[in-house]
Amino acid sequence: MRQQYSSYDECINFFNSAQKRHPNLVKVETIGQTWESRDIIAVSITKNVEAHLKKPALFYTGTIHAREWIGIELSLAFAKYILEHIDYEPQLNKILDNTTLYMVPCANPDGFEYSRNHFSFWRKNRRKNPDGSYGVDLNRNFSVGFTPNKNYTSNVYSGPEPFSEPETAAIRDFILERKNITIALDYHSQGNVFFPAHNFIHEDAEDAVDLNLLAGNMAEEIRKESSREYGIHMGKPPVHLISGSGREFYYSQGILSLVAEVGTRNISDYIENMSENIQENIPALIMALSEVNNYKKENNLQRVENFVATGIGAKEVELSWEYIEDETIYFEIYRSTKLKGFAQASNRIAMTKMKSFTDSNLKSSTNYYYYIRAVCKDKSIKSPYAQLVAVRTKPAENMFSKILYPIASKIGYVGEKTQKNKDHFGNNSLFVGISEQKGECYGVCGFSLMTIPENAIITAAKISFYPMNRVAVQVERYGQWRVGQMDERTIDKIDSFDDIKNAKMLSYIDRPTSSHQLAQGIWREYQFAEQEIKVLEKALKRREAYFRMQGPTSLPLDRSSQLMQWDIGYGKFSGGLTYRPKLDISYTIHEAKLDIQSSYEFTVNHDNIKDNALKSGYDASGNLKYACIEFDLLNLPDMENTVVSDAYIDLQAYQVNAKENNLRFHIELVEPITGEITYEKIKNRNIIERIGYDVSITEIKRSSKQRFVFDTYAIQEMLELAKEKKKAFFVISASSETEMSKNADVNWIDNKKIDKPVLTLDYIRKRKNPPKQVENLRASMENGIIKLQWESPEDDGYRGVIVVKNRFKVPCSPYDGQKLYGGSDNYTYDNFGDLNVHKYYAVFSYDDVPNFSEPVYIEVNS
Repeated sequence: MRQQYSSYDECINFFNSAQKRHPNLVKVETIGQTWESRDIIAVSITKNVEAHLKKPALFYTGTIHAREWIGIELSLAFAKYILEHIDYEPQLNKILDNTTLYMVPCANPDGFEYSRNHFSFWRKNRRKNPDGSYGVDLNRNFSVGFTPNKNYTSNVYSGPEPFSEPETAAIRDFILERKNITIALDYHSQGNVFFPAHNFIHEDAEDAVDLNLLAGNMAEEIRKESSREYGIHMGKPPVHLISGSGREFYYSQGILSLVAEVGTRNISDYIENMSENIQENIPALIMALSEVNNYKKENNLQRVENFVATGIGAKEVELSWEYIEDETIYFEIYRSTKLKGFAQASNRIAMTKMKSFTDSNLKSSTNYYYYIRAVCKDKSIKSPYAQLVAVRTKPAENMFSKILYPIASKIGYVGEKTQKNKDHFGNNSLFVGISEQKGECYGVCGFSLMTIPENAIITAAKISFYPMNRVAVQVERYGQWRVGQMDERTIDKIDSFDDIKNAKMLSYIDRPTSSHQLAQGIWREYQFAEQEIKVLEKALKRREAYFRMQGPTSLPLDRSSQLMQWDIGYGKFSGGLTYRPKLDISYTIHEAKLDIQSSYEFTVNHDNIKDNALKSGYDASGNLKYACIEFDLLNLPDMENTVVSDAYIDLQAYQVNAKENNLRFHIELVEPITGEITYEKIKNRNIIERIGYDVSITEIKRSSKQRFVFDTYAIQEMLELAKEKKKAFFVISASSETEMSKNADVNWIDNKKIDKPVLTLDYIRKRKNPPKQVENLRASMENGIIKLQWESPEDDGYRGVIVVKNRFKVPCSPYDGQKLYGGSDNYTYDNFGDLNVHKYYAVFSYDDVPNFSEPVYIEVNS
């Protein structure tokens, strides 16, 4: 018996006492009896508790597995929190005015007491089986996916039939009698991860976005409380999912259902670990309670429909959607840089009554994920979330981007005590860290750099890995996982443990990930700093880069493993291409430079025009003098495949005629003058844009050479003139602080016209437009699998396609759904797809930039 933890009798006594002290808030009832004749209690908590059925509700279950004590302890702590704060906390009061909390604090009383008093690691209930053994795994005894099992001694023995056990039958009846339940949370240990319910098919459910965001919002509350990061992992059906679980039964009743795996041990140190786990989960539970009213089955709001990105640029994304006309409705839009993010005030980017929105000031070559829901201001409720929009912003104007994936032979792990490290490559997970069984383990990941120019200038890079299982990481706040670039020239064999352990490390990438930050199901990104980028640039000349992931190399007392499992995207244990590690690189190339001398220079005075002169300022009467310059743009490179990154005009001041220093000069790109040039036409010129900043007499005296730099708009407008076969016409004009300046000017050209004004363009060769689309996209069946085929376009820039699947809409970008394929073949398969479910497949052509074509799509099972 452990003295720090509550017994089941103490739990019952607490809730009975709470009912006596707060009869309008707490109600305790017995919903069944166990094999050993213990009462199974359910607790209702809400304002005016007798009306609990009239309010939408959250259903909490704890300790359905006997050894997972966090469930009962958290239920007690949460109830105590409510009782202590109900008198004054406004948010909690508002929630309980409109919401009911149901709790079954301990769903397995017999097993829990057996675990407390006799055998700590006991999991099942205490049914006596035909062979004389004891126990049924209650979380395998529900009806959905129930799988018969005759192995009575198994820890996952499912019982003779669904709901054969008094505990699960009691919970079933409780659920069926309460149609007001909208959210169910089933608390377990261990793993620090939320497992959303699954529909047991290989396709997203409509409410998968709601399940993920419910988990994401709870995880964010935990992170804010303790800095611990919880994962979100739905799992890969059907063989890798548990069968007969409560989670799926609740979900089958139209309830959003999550399993919460808390902590790193079934019975953790109460003072050191469990108390912290309890405290961090209370804000998460309050967050879940606040969402209950938004998912009630009557008088709810419908989802936003047809939420898509209608435009994707380097720095902005245009969004649009559809919804019924209703003056009481507005919309909340959220942006995340994580696929499984959250939707809270901190990442809400818009509240609008419009049905479109432009998100600006974004980073180029960056993945963004958008969520939207409708809000009724009169009813104070929100709709479920629309299907998310996933996009990647385009590379910046003078940039390229590449996402590289390792080939199977270059990704795997090496273990100190494992015998067949070679077999781990391309056919297993990355096990990284240490365990008593495997010893020290290192992950290895190699990338070919052949598709990036050797002389590329890398501006940003990150390497990402997908954590698929953290259960074997048994310690909190102990050990770190870090990624570094190895010198592959010091490695003879990448499947040799000694070679990898002793490899020369060229750099370590970003900060290491601590154990409490390991979040199963959430991509972990390691960003390259400037020095690390320089190391990667040197690897471009070797045409490959190898990385090592390493974890802790020693174990604390009484722990057998600190071994994190990461997906490699290959083999039967993986989630496929979607979860393959990736190296994301943004780069540019060395620029070419084009210097264009002015083709015509003249000065426009009030009473005459002087050719081959270039003076600006004021004449003796105070009239402005205008210096005019033309540049011939006929020799510009092919602008369809050229990007001008910078443009500027260099001017040399040869003579300064000004006694005062109150003059300033600026240069303007103006619309070409039609017909005869006159003073009035120049004076009333149509200015397209000013170039750079103005300069003062003082600055000119300090440095006679001045540079006027174009902004992005000015570059674009000048290139438009070039397309129209027009010359670029510039005017240098003066301004003064005083009302009347006279006899003051600057001469911008020498008498012999040797140093003419120069227009300089810095440019790179880069396609601006995507390649042609594929043709004749079609779907067929081959060996019970959906096969997609298409014809590749005849296009010099074409490099391949990305194929994406989305159940609910035509993918609006190559990232807006599940990626099935990327490459130059003209066919692929949907290996995991359900043959009977409606879905869209889209094929995007791409080039080296990459620019992506509009999707060619096909609808299946419409």
